[in-house]
Amino acid sequence: SSPAPHNLPFPPGFQIKSQQSEVTRILDGKNIKYELVDISQDNALREEMRAKAGNPKAIPPQIVNGDHYCGDYELFVEAVEQNTLQEFLKLA
Repeated sequence: SSPAPHNLPFPPGFQIKSQQSEVTRILDGKNIKYELVDISQDNALREEMRAKAGNPKAIPPQIVNGDHYCGDYELFVEAVEQNTLQEFLKLA
């Protein structure tokens, strides 16, 4: 029998970084302009992100258009798959 798969330890923030790259790759591919906000060094920005998300434990990436909260990574991917990204991003 084959050995059981191991859960390899990823460095802290690895999943966040890979999700963020996926979001930026998709937005770049669709020529949608965006601004990345790095909350890792700034607690005030982190709190602002969590307030917009309405979740005190929210982790990046969270997608916001101005003052309009769009959603998290899972909702972003779902919108891409369902071809509703414009609506998700509040651009339509």
